[in-house]
Amino acid sequence: MAKKMMVVGDKFYEFAKGKNAVTVSQLELITQIPANIIDGKSEFFPGQGIRDDFLQKIFENQEKNKHHNNNIDLSGLRMSVEKNTYSHKFVSSNTLIGRCSQLAENSFSLPLLIDERCELMADHQTGQHVQGMLLVEACRQTFIAVTEEFYMGDKVNSSYYVINNMNIDFSNFLFPLPATIHYELMEKDINERRARFKANVSILQNKLLCSSMSVSFTVYPSEVINAKESEMASATASAILNALNNDSYAERGAMHV
Repeated sequence: MAKKMMVVGDKFYEFAKGKNAVTVSQLELITQIPANIIDGKSEFFPGQGIRDDFLQKIFENQEKNKHHNNNIDLSGLRMSVEKNTYSHKFVSSNTLIGRCSQLAENSFSLPLLIDERCELMADHQTGQHVQGMLLVEACRQTFIAVTEEFYMGDKVNSSYYVINNMNIDFSNFLFPLPATIHYELMEKDINERRARFKANVSILQNKLLCSSMSVSFTVYPSEVINAKESEMASATASAILNALNNDSYAERGAMHV
């Protein structure tokens, strides 16, 4: 029987220690080792943090060294899940969610798909678990993506999302392993000027609740918010500059100490 192994991003190397897990860089090296050195067959499955470009290198290595790698099964890694295209992200690595499946009229499910190159992992990784702000952002992307795909009709990519209220609870550590996001729409109020929603978003791993968010948000036509935002930005800039002009030099200097 093949040994089951999880593959995680390099930044999750602490998690990979002492488990049936490897980082993508470790797997890249493994695909170059002759089969007679590898003890038994291993089957690899995707966890969190994996970079698509590293995966491609791994597949290329195996293709070049087929006669060396008959003990390595990468079929689980080849069944890649598509990133969600409604997340309002321009850089693919910053999208943290996969394509959405509709379970019922107002119930949806999405896979959590973290790329370690994403903006929220650019600094460093602490410990073995996925950092909480990644889960907050995944929930935010989820309510935008579900709303865009299933409730905005012909207004897709022409709307502005305003968060009215957001509360999140963290129940358990989430580790760099497969996880699922569930979205439940609780209320909606849609007219020609705006659309208001209330929803619950939860993230589960191995059937264990890791985090849950309740959120209320309003969706406006972009042109409406752009005009209002521009007006408010000008008013705020003028007010602050007027306040600075009325301050003494010493008071202004003290602000920067």
